[in-house]
Amino acid sequence: MGLLDFLFGKRLRAKVEVIPDLMWITAEGKYAGLEREIEERSGSQTVAVLLVAHFADVLARLEEIASRQKSEVPIKSVIASDLNSSLAASLQLSESATIDILVGERHPIRTVDDQLHDFADKLPCRCRFMHFVSLEDAIVKTFAGDSVAQTLKLLGMRDDQAIQHRMVYRRIRSAQKRIQGKVVGSLEASSAEEWFSKNCPDGTGS
Repeated sequence: MGLLDFLFGKRLRAKVEVIPDLMWITAEGKYAGLEREIEERSGSQTVAVLLVAHFADVLARLEEIASRQKSEVPIKSVIASDLNSSLAASLQLSESATIDILVGERHPIRTVDDQLHDFADKLPCRCRFMHFVSLEDAIVKTFAGDSVAQTLKLLGMRDDQAIQHRMVYRRIRSAQKRIQGKVVGSLEASSAEEWFSKNCPDGTGS
């Protein structure tokens, strides 16, 4: 028996639908949009909504959002490092179920980000997987400065609107690759900004 079979049980390969990133101008717009997305997903066929953060500051915001939800669908906030076989088992997911995984940020390092996809792929059910970012997020600041936000506003984009395009994903992945080459440590941090200051001072977007 393979390791994945041991952890999650022998099963068919999970069906993971990766939805392109949504990007807002501001962090507040991002969290408001994420809350609207939760309300929409909890009214669909999903059996659970999992809110994921890489850093403690984002996790705190996700916990606040989750606490306001009145849906009968379970909504759980979790730090990315806690995504493991025990959590998967606690969700009691059948192969016919659908779960939504909504991630409130991107990690500066690509391999860390990809671990979330690996977790989703190991689940026994269908999974809809999505990232939420803003121009105020530390990693986005590494390639999109204040001029981008100003341009979008001049074009009529509001704080409560989002861009959803594969280009956003490609720019983030390119930034992650560049950051990986500048990393000087792996110290823990409570925010992406702190992570940059400790581990990649030459790659900060602030």
